[in-house]
Amino acid sequence: MTEITFLAHSRPFQIPKEIEDYNNRMVFEREEDAISFTVQEIDDYWKDKIAGLFTMPYVYEAHGVGNQLFLTYIEKHMELGDVLEIFHVPNQHAFEEYRQKLEEHPEPIEINVRNHTYQTIYGMYQLQHKNWLDELSHRNYHTPYGVTTFVNY
Repeated sequence: MTEITFLAHSRPFQIPKEIEDYNNRMVFEREEDAISFTVQEIDDYWKDKIAGLFTMPYVYEAHGVGNQLFLTYIEKHMELGDVLEIFHVPNQHAFEEYRQKLEEHPEPIEINVRNHTYQTIYGMYQLQHKNWLDELSHRNYHTPYGVTTFVNY
């Protein structure tokens, strides 16, 4: 069972230098520091399968969306007006089933980076401004039940 996460962006995506430098580290003080956040061009195999899933034009395969480096990107490198969408599939071999469930009963999540809000089908939640990223890290924001949209406006 191999997972896959797709990331769509409003502009061409580039890993910032500080995250790239962290990805290239070879020595870590603690085991939990051995994380990475990478983004690569999407394989041709997936292009037809994900057609219509995202509203943003630049689609990639991402690794590490559930860790602190991704949250660092969200906090420090999303520009005003940026929109980023992610869809996480726990088992890529069952992609069609996940997509069908998504289309039949979508449970989208929207996170406003500027206003620190987290919205699901169950309501909108105001994240605390001082530690909103820590609070977000304890919420489910990458899911097979819907596309998660991060906006910065």
